[in-house]
Amino acid sequence: MVWTTTSIPITEDEKKLIYSLINNEQENPHLKYEKLKKRFFSIFEKRKHQRKDPNQSYDFTSLLEKGLIESGNSPFPTAENTIANERLSPLNNTYKLTSIGLIHIFNNKFIYSPSLLVKYHDSLVLKDLLYKYFELKTIASSSAKFFVLITDYLSDVSSYLLGYQRNSSGQLTLEVERELENHLNLCALILGFKVAILFKESNLISASLKGDSEKAIIALQQIETTMKRILSKDSMFQNLVSEVSSELSIAREEILNLS
Repeated sequence: MVWTTTSIPITEDEKKLIYSLINNEQENPHLKYEKLKKRFFSIFEKRKHQRKDPNQSYDFTSLLEKGLIESGNSPFPTAENTIANERLSPLNNTYKLTSIGLIHIFNNKFIYSPSLLVKYHDSLVLKDLLYKYFELKTIASSSAKFFVLITDYLSDVSSYLLGYQRNSSGQLTLEVERELENHLNLCALILGFKVAILFKESNLISASLKGDSEKAIIALQQIETTMKRILSKDSMFQNLVSEVSSELSIAREEILNLS
């Protein structure tokens, strides 16, 4: 998929359509976040409340043609029949984002909440980039600080994937596949290291925040403590941290051998 994909320009009008689609899809009654946590995703919430009339029709033709979205009604939609039959549609979950669409959302740093990553947990891109290292419930329970690291990671990886072929030539060989795999693995190790460090020091960071509200600082500490507990019970993340530790030990030995 990466080998045949290049960066696709997204116009401002198309961005509005994508945001409308993201906001509509994230109106899921089964994904309710605590009031306190919602404050930390206030930018997303503002966008959600600025939606247009839900009965309005939206023209998704260009997004369909670019392969960023597909029909949600057919298991095997084609661009031709989808565009012909569903060119104009109210925002009622008729469409869903493709793996390519998700990569472009991450690369362009669209604003989204954890529920988007939960909804698309079965997509090829998220299964390979995210859910190899975290359990679904961990992502669904994301705190603000943790989610910033996740979005930065997805943005960096997507930028790398979209830019890879433009800097490459020739055929997709086993050597190329290994290079891609090694780079993605390195990005995951860096993410694991950042998350481990963040939550090792998170309470100290919160305690050092300057603010007028002591309650806000305490609340933030509680969120971070809860996130720590969730991560400590995530066996997939623990495996990632173990791999990070192993790689750091190997690097330390190599450095010592140089001296």
